[in-house]
Amino acid sequence: MDSNGAGGGHQGIDRTLALLRAVAAGGTAGTRLVEVAGRAGLSRSTAHRLLASLVAAGLVEQDEEASRYHLGYEIHALGRHAAARHGLSVAARASLVRLEERTEDTVYLQRRSGDDAVCVARQEGRFPIKTLTLAVDDRRPLGIGAGSLALLAALPDAEMERAVTSNAGRLRAFPSYTPDVLRDLVTRTRCDGYATNPGMVVPGMSAVGLSIPGPGGRAMGALSIAAIESRMGEERRRQLVSWLREEAEAIGHLQDGAGREGA
Repeated sequence: MDSNGAGGGHQGIDRTLALLRAVAAGGTAGTRLVEVAGRAGLSRSTAHRLLASLVAAGLVEQDEEASRYHLGYEIHALGRHAAARHGLSVAARASLVRLEERTEDTVYLQRRSGDDAVCVARQEGRFPIKTLTLAVDDRRPLGIGAGSLALLAALPDAEMERAVTSNAGRLRAFPSYTPDVLRDLVTRTRCDGYATNPGMVVPGMSAVGLSIPGPGGRAMGALSIAAIESRMGEERRRQLVSWLREEAEAIGHLQDGAGREGA
């Protein structure tokens, strides 16, 4: 399809996101053109042309003297607006702390971003053997890991299937997963009422996850608790799920109340 069609438009969005993420990866030091092009999977000439458009739009800033690119102020401004509406990590802060105090294991908060699950908050556990498999802002294809699987399973069937199919190629980076495995995991998650990850991402590490109910029955995010396998026996897993469900409902109520106040 040509650049004026839906396929071209989708490709343009994908390239823009890839460029912005590549620039962001440089942090405060900024990112050189060759690094941006490499991370985005583009030629230098294409990356340079697209970056020029992003600079003109205020989404990217260019330090010509240092030959580096930085995210622009417009990104910050847009982010402030998004944070005001999507204050999930703020609403969940107390719940993450309570869960860690109860379990001493690491607690994660994730939300959906397109076909990915993004870690938006993490409460590190006090247990000596830690399972720090995700950092804040890390993203994985939907379904990879307990929290991410809870988000995938909460989607309507057609939307879930589209995400699994779309991510099929990316699953090669996770040897334990295939599209059919993900479909089976979604079925099991819906049957159990919670998601599990029995060492499929990192051997020896297990996790349980639960989606957070949102308006219209759609999940606004997911909570998960990760621990070494010896701390994830059946009886303890049931207790963890009970605590997760309690906190997921509490976060849902907080967000619902904030939405009514802002209406």
